[in-house]
Parts: sequence; structure tokens; C-alpha cells
Amino acid sequence: MNTMLFYICVAVYAIFLNSGWCHGEETKPPKTPSLSEIIFSGMGSIKELDPSHYPKERRPCLQNYLAAIAPDSFLWTFEPPSNPEKVVFVRKALLAEQMFIILGQHVRAEAETFAKIMPLMSEWEGMSEGPLGEADFVDDWLRERPSTPIAPFLYLLKAHRLKAAYEAARVRNEKNLWPVLSRRYREALNMAISSPNPLISCIADDLDAQPFVYLEGQ
Repeated sequence: MNTMLFYICVAVYAIFLNSGWCHGEETKPPKTPSLSEIIFSGMGSIKELDPSHYPKERRPCLQNYLAAIAPDSFLWTFEPPSNPEKVVFVRKALLAEQMFIILGQHVRAEAETFAKIMPLMSEWEGMSEGPLGEADFVDDWLRERPSTPIAPFLYLLKAHRLKAAYEAARVRNEKNLWPVLSRRYREALNMAISSPNPLISCIADDLDAQPFVYLEGQ
């Protein structure tokens, strides 16, 4: 009888361990995506952004960003599309909306034109070519339109894509490529950080603080 009781206790304790309670898993705060992830991934919802679960030093940036979103912006009700065929179209609309929020409504025409023709991909498939191609498109836009009013945001977008391309190049062991991408990333990021627009500069800091933007561990 005592032996049976012993095994029952062991079984109950094992269930208790596997539940994660002893590791505090039930009390961990939910993972909050980064601000730069929501802005540049193109498929996240701002409803996932929780200042109370955000790093204290970057919380003012998040709060200022949320305050800049107009009450009638579709970002407040946005849900990722269930139809894969609509992903690129939705990401383009989100990209333009992010520019309106961060730079102001005066950039609407330029932002919509840029988002419409930017060669966004629905998935980069772990390759550096996808994000690098998008970064190169930004370079071409800036070169052809040196006075474009969306330039501050484009430096941020370019930095994000170059960081993603760098991570993919590291995974694929493209040793001749990743030092170039690292340098280009830093140049684009510094341009964004130097912007007089406080949202641009603090989002740049948020982007740089992320351990990865595409492939973890790189």
C-alpha cells in the first residue's frame, strides 16, 4: 500500500513539473513585439504593443508613436488577412499608413506612390536577396528623388531591410556579403538617428536594440 502511494505521489509531482508552474511560466508577461517589428514587418497589429511590458528606456518612444496614430486610422482595427494572396497588397497599405503617422499627412501622395511600386515580397524564404533587393529599391528612390519628403522614413526602412539581409547572409555563410551589409546598415541607421523628427530617431534606436529582425541568433 505504501509502495502504491509512493508511485502516485511521484506521478503527481511529475505532472506538476511538466505544467511549468515551478518554473514560473504561468506568471511570465506575454511577449510584446517590438515597435520596429510592428512598423516594418507589415503584418503585426498595434494592439499587440503594450507599454507596460516594453523596456523602460524605450517606453516613451512607443507611447509617442501610439499617440501619433489618428483615432480613425485603420491600424486600430487591423487584423492580418487570412488570404495569402492579399498579403503584399495589405503590407503596402500598412507601409504607407506608417509613413503618414510618423511623418505627417503632407507626405500622403509620395508615400502612397512609393508603397504602390515598391517590390515587396510576401516571404524572403531565408535568403538575403529579398530584403537586399528592397533596400536597393529604397536607394534608387533616394537617388532619383533627393528632396523626397519621405526620406527620413526610407532610411529607417532601408536599415531594417539591410539588417534582415545581414542575418540571412550570416546563416548562408555569405562571407563576402555580410561585412558590406553591416556597413550599409550602420550608414542608413545613422542617417535616421540624425533626423530632427523625434519619432524617426527613437524608432532607429529601437531597431538597433533588437537582437534580430528576421533570423534569430545572427
